[in-house]
Amino acid sequence: MKIVKKHLICASRLSLSLLIFGAILITWQQKSISNPSSAHSRIPTVEWQNTRLPDWNQITFSKMPAITAGGSFQAPNNVTSELGYDPSRSWNIGQTFNSFTMLGDFQDSFKLQEFSLADISQIANSNLQETSLDSFGVIKFQSIDSLVKAIPDLKEWTIVSVKPIIDLLSQNLSQSFNVNQTIGNLLNKSPHLGKLNFESLNLASYNIDSIPGLSTTPIASFDKWQGVYIDQVPGLSDVPFSQFPNPANPVGIEVGIVDVAFATDEQKRNLTVSGSNKEGFAVPCEQDCAHIELSGSPAIKGKAWISGKYQLVKGGKGILGSVNGGREPTGRNLFGDAFKVAVWDVSEVDGKISQSLFFRVCIRNNFVDLGCTPYFIGPVPFMTYREKELIFLGTIDSKKNGVSTPTGLKSSGFTFNNSPIIEGEKENNLSNLMPVSKEDCNNIHSSGTNLDALSSALSDVEDNYNFVGQRVCDSSGNCGRALGAMRLMSNRPDVRKIIANKSGGRKFLEKLDAGEKVTSLEMTQYFSPQEQHSLMESETSNLLSTASQQTDPTTGNPFTGDRLVERASQMHFAGVNIPINSQVSDVSKGMRVKEYGEKANAKYKQNLKSMDCLSG
Repeated sequence: MKIVKKHLICASRLSLSLLIFGAILITWQQKSISNPSSAHSRIPTVEWQNTRLPDWNQITFSKMPAITAGGSFQAPNNVTSELGYDPSRSWNIGQTFNSFTMLGDFQDSFKLQEFSLADISQIANSNLQETSLDSFGVIKFQSIDSLVKAIPDLKEWTIVSVKPIIDLLSQNLSQSFNVNQTIGNLLNKSPHLGKLNFESLNLASYNIDSIPGLSTTPIASFDKWQGVYIDQVPGLSDVPFSQFPNPANPVGIEVGIVDVAFATDEQKRNLTVSGSNKEGFAVPCEQDCAHIELSGSPAIKGKAWISGKYQLVKGGKGILGSVNGGREPTGRNLFGDAFKVAVWDVSEVDGKISQSLFFRVCIRNNFVDLGCTPYFIGPVPFMTYREKELIFLGTIDSKKNGVSTPTGLKSSGFTFNNSPIIEGEKENNLSNLMPVSKEDCNNIHSSGTNLDALSSALSDVEDNYNFVGQRVCDSSGNCGRALGAMRLMSNRPDVRKIIANKSGGRKFLEKLDAGEKVTSLEMTQYFSPQEQHSLMESETSNLLSTASQQTDPTTGNPFTGDRLVERASQMHFAGVNIPINSQVSDVSKGMRVKEYGEKANAKYKQNLKSMDCLSG
């Protein structure tokens, strides 16, 4: 049990990633109830075993809360050419996830491809006769051949009976043709015409019924259906999750009690119920272990559900498993493998916690199987709980492999009154707050130094993404404030450009320049962890290039190896003109320049080891 509430506020920030998991579905009784103990939650719930579960009868893609952090996924060019569509996408704060998730992401979970448009229309009570052809995203991927393959009966229709086909042919043929022959006959005589693609047509001028059989054909019958966004399937965003071909359902039956909420001051939690499909759902936490301590049955009593905002675990599968450094928030797979549920904000002060959802990208067709990314798309606000409230936990097991990795964020003193997630409209003003975990063994500087490992080392040494320093000026009168985990100065042109390009960014720069107080939320909103890392990688590369041209006084030769890393770190710490191995001490940072370089080099080696980049 918690004896005292610990420490005071240290600001909240967001991190992310996610999970996949096999589901055993159970049946359950539903009874609609209000949710007084979770007044800030926008998720409708039902009562089940004296606790609350999401009411999947009322939850649709369009009604889900908006995502509270931006991000992106970029597929390699060769993948795009092999698939025939581009699975890359980006998302911004305030978007609902039907606008940036694709059918292929849910092909093994919700199995949405088994729907036909007629199925969806009946469930969503929509009118297909008033729906234009361009609103059905699969059509732009179809040729005449693939359309006929999906709807074999089309072969028997005459060309003149199918307006989009006759218009496509007329648009591409200079000579007249027999419009009264069947489509099958045309393709037999002129098979090359089957390659004509409907993307060249103005599809908005046709309705769904202009192609016979289109509305009753399962989506999976069409070519490249995996690359269609959820909101590009008419009516699908309004279908309740309970009515999907493979509906959302609770996995397991365990229910516990939120006994106590603990912030990141807590350390070494070995008995947990959180993790990932790769590492099991009992992954220990060594430090910054914000969590809820559970009570209830012997299977869960005294165990901790660790917050995924502060701890990452390995996730994903296949080639895509390396995306986001192969990391995702620690959490649980409570309702199948379409998304992961993470405990998110944890307030000792309020005795309350929030949950968030995370989604993933999956890429697979008949010819290519790249697997799935970790669950890194999020957070999407989900449910909130108070201490002593019952909480659904699902299936409990004790499998574990590895230890979670801290994100570097802190929660001590956090209160929900100031929470960007809980304050309703404020959540849509958040920027991309996810700390980036890049771990590419092949991202090598010309000196042989791994840029990801060193950038991360320089970040981790500082370890505070929302840091805003005091206004200082150098001897030349250049004034600025150190920002973020890397202490990048606010008067740098590259930093100012990133901030100024955002809505409200110029006013934020004015506050920085004036030395005014800046909140943690403002800091990470206008200069996000991703942006800090991206800039840091460029900075690291430049520092290594500069340091490699200098002479190491201990050898008389140019800096290489460990000494190169130390020298580049010294320059990052105190400026490129700082003397080599300087014993000058930075009082605010509590260490000497030489000591900083040695500490950063040690962290660099640790990173290489954890990234599995060391050979032999």
